[in-house]
Amino acid sequence: NCATSFIAGFVIFSVLGYMAKMQGLKVEDVGMEGEGLVFIVYSDAIASMPGSFFWAIIFFFMLITLGLDSTFGGLEAMITGLCDEYPKTLGKHREAFVAALLGGIYLCALPSCTYGGKDLVASLNTFGSSTPILFVVFVETIGVFWFYGVSRFCDDVELMLGTRPALFWRICWQYISPIFLVVILIFTLIDFLALEGLQNFKNSLYA
Repeated sequence: NCATSFIAGFVIFSVLGYMAKMQGLKVEDVGMEGEGLVFIVYSDAIASMPGSFFWAIIFFFMLITLGLDSTFGGLEAMITGLCDEYPKTLGKHREAFVAALLGGIYLCALPSCTYGGKDLVASLNTFGSSTPILFVVFVETIGVFWFYGVSRFCDDVELMLGTRPALFWRICWQYISPIFLVVILIFTLIDFLALEGLQNFKNSLYA
């Protein structure tokens, strides 16, 4: 993960620097966030490169596989949990359950393809993916490693893998991770409520 993030940083800022030079602007004036960065800045950069057709195929294939990978991880966790909880109803008809679930998700995602879909996606990114996910992960961390207990969790890991997690991981799980999560969560809320986060979101909707 660290190596991938390091390489991705070179890719992102090299493309932004290329676009800044092409347009005669500063890098901070070229940069956009969210879907604008992907579908506007990078699309313009790829279109002006030699062999743009090939690079466009590679780039958007990467986006598709990235979305599918993220979707598979989240859906499989939910599907497996529900099928294990209700083996006689959902587990017995897993294929039909998965088809119905994906059909429902598809119908729920259709409004994002309308003229107001950009605002809907912006609302979901603001209120459904950043701060709420941090809060959920923080609650999960506290629930597992403080209420369930890090010792019992390590017993479960040892039962499954045959080796007990080292002291470093136990300290990270019980102390370092919750502290980092709550600090990030507090500063995220401060930025959104007290600073310019909420106003910037309103301005983007008005635009």
